[in-house]
Amino acid sequence: MIKKITLIAALVSLFQLSNAQVVSDSVTLGPGYANQVFYQLSTGTKTTASNLDWDLQFFSSLMSASIRVNSGAGVELYYGNSTDTSNFASATIDTSSLTIMRDGYTSWESSSFTTQQTGHPNYGWGTYLGLGNIVGIKIYIIKLSSGVYKKIWMKEMKTNGTFDFVVANLDGTGLVNKTVNRSTYSTKRHFYYDVENDSVLDSEPARTAWELVFRTYSDQIGPLYYTISGALSNYNLGISQVNGVEVNTAKANYSSYPLDSAINVVGGDWKNFDRFTNTWTITDSLSYIMKDYNGDVYQIIFTGTGGSATGKMYFTKEAIAYVSIQENSPVTNLGVFPNPTTGILNINFELVNANQETSIVLMDVNGRIVRTISNGNSFQGFNQISEDISDLNQGVYFLTIQSGDAIITKRVIKQ
Repeated sequence: MIKKITLIAALVSLFQLSNAQVVSDSVTLGPGYANQVFYQLSTGTKTTASNLDWDLQFFSSLMSASIRVNSGAGVELYYGNSTDTSNFASATIDTSSLTIMRDGYTSWESSSFTTQQTGHPNYGWGTYLGLGNIVGIKIYIIKLSSGVYKKIWMKEMKTNGTFDFVVANLDGTGLVNKTVNRSTYSTKRHFYYDVENDSVLDSEPARTAWELVFRTYSDQIGPLYYTISGALSNYNLGISQVNGVEVNTAKANYSSYPLDSAINVVGGDWKNFDRFTNTWTITDSLSYIMKDYNGDVYQIIFTGTGGSATGKMYFTKEAIAYVSIQENSPVTNLGVFPNPTTGILNINFELVNANQETSIVLMDVNGRIVRTISNGNSFQGFNQISEDISDLNQGVYFLTIQSGDAIITKRVIKQ
């Protein structure tokens, strides 16, 4: 079930902008949608990387067992009921009964290699052996973008950050033992691997330096899968697709629309190809409401596309609400770390006024207070508070500090 969250203006102290500026922008994926473009809403910064030079997408998180494939470039993963990992080079796979493994889009973690997971300790490609280590128990066949088929065994994932895997031709020749270290890419969400050239690619900007990535990928529409050219969203960013509502009406009522945490909410269904006129049309009365990593709210409206000839996608964006940080606020230099956290949350801030009553609470996405951290006087100058939230469920929370009339909110992720 896809998690739904709701934009609550009071929760994050959002104030609607009365004279916000509509910004026209575009991204260019190149002819044939050869590239992927990571886009940051607040600055318009675009980071372009090839979308054709990688086969596997690894996760930098030491807690993630997921591995995605480059379905947009035609990469496909198959399982043929082979578990003879002790004889990987000589192991034969029954190619007559292959089952395709597909990436999902409810989250980034929904990956082809973990499709068959049944829950802890079974993670699809491997099984948990304790101390954070997962050992591979299956051999897969992978079809590369070049059309070449190879077999692959995800051998072991270790808590020290290393990930060992083995790739070979179907007859066992050309065997490559590979170790990648996820810790090397700790400032990124993902890193990528090119099987044929045995190369690791560092293609992404920093973790929260992008909200959308424009690329091609395979997704399900009805009973079938199609190659989509569109946008996927970064982690923990809810988006509302407001369809059939005039865009100014949608903007005025932005806080009433539920946000969807699936990463393919934007996708590519904002455009349609007319086979009779051989042209692209843009869906009317369609806009997207989403937050960026600053907590500000944007309305995005797609206005055109150059199709595969240029890979260009045109849109407007407008900041329609922002997180309130008042000038001359009595609370300054707010820091919350580590964030994300699995347990202890450290809160640092400076109080300008002497001994002012300060309330610090943690709220869930529905606006319910789940923890009152402080509700009394704080001292002028530097204040530091530590709170153990290991008992809370994983998800997104909002830390709110109120001192006098000032309210500052910080987004917190509990892992």
